[in-house]
Amino acid sequence: MAEGSKTAEKSDRKLMRAARILAAAEEILRAGDGELEMTQVAEKADVSVGLAYHYFGSKSGMLGAIIDAFYDRYNQVVNQYIDPDIPWRVREKDRLMAAVEFLYNDPMAPVILGKMAHTNQVAAVESARHEEMIEMAIRNIGSGIRRGDIGGHIDPTIAGAAITGAMRSGIMHAMAMRPRPDPAKLTHQIWGMIAGALDIER
Repeated sequence: MAEGSKTAEKSDRKLMRAARILAAAEEILRAGDGELEMTQVAEKADVSVGLAYHYFGSKSGMLGAIIDAFYDRYNQVVNQYIDPDIPWRVREKDRLMAAVEFLYNDPMAPVILGKMAHTNQVAAVESARHEEMIEMAIRNIGSGIRRGDIGGHIDPTIAGAAITGAMRSGIMHAMAMRPRPDPAKLTHQIWGMIAGALDIER
């Protein structure tokens, strides 16, 4: 076997082991209260504790990898291409609906936005990703202002931060309800808040 093929095969095995370890960690987090120990993860993934530490460095490193993977999935959904010729409010309401459906369906959403949200071990990573969401909102609102779909009297920085925080809080509470609100109705209600904050038509 060529040296390049051996290297690629070894790399694939490492990726598969890392993915197995993360899958085990996510399963433990979903089943519990948002906490885990490396020994638990290693046992469930059928690897040594040392190997788990080798891949992720620490428990915080592993939790950070889980959070990053979740937000990467989220960003793929909310940053998907939408025809820029569609009116801003129509485009962004569609984006909001996609975000709600993702958070309703991703099994790690209730854990990361709920159980793990206030743990010191993940606060820094989660906070950084939340700031990315705010920056995205600011850019989207700025785009709406430049297009003339949002009035120039709106400050995109203040509006972006306020809307992102309110949207997050509303969705988190909805996800904890039993039964959960219908996603279309939840989207409609949150969009009403966004439209009010931006002084635009619903």
